[in-house]
Amino acid sequence: MKTKLIAAVALLLVLFALGFRGGHPQDGLESVMGSAKSSVVIYKHSGSYEVGQKVVVVVAGQGLQTGLIKSASDGSLDVDTRAAFIRVKESEVSGKLIVVIPFFGTLFNIVGL
Repeated sequence: MKTKLIAAVALLLVLFALGFRGGHPQDGLESVMGSAKSSVVIYKHSGSYEVGQKVVVVVAGQGLQTGLIKSASDGSLDVDTRAAFIRVKESEVSGKLIVVIPFFGTLFNIVGL
């Protein structure tokens, strides 16, 4: 049991070092399995983003949100977050959306995170 725990922590540290992060979005794209708020997302920071990619952004006053890039020009991106159409700088994008894990966000909502 102790070996498995150490291996899991080591794996998480390696993924963190490679740029992978996790988060609990407050709003954004919905999936068949539910809203963004009821899920947890895994994302990875990238230096470049393209039209059509799903991304994770931090919106001032609204927290972490998932969205779809609709256009990109001169270091800024137009992102459709379902609730709003926002323009952000590339540096304000947290990363490319890798995977959505449904239902685990509900646990964070109960705790208040």
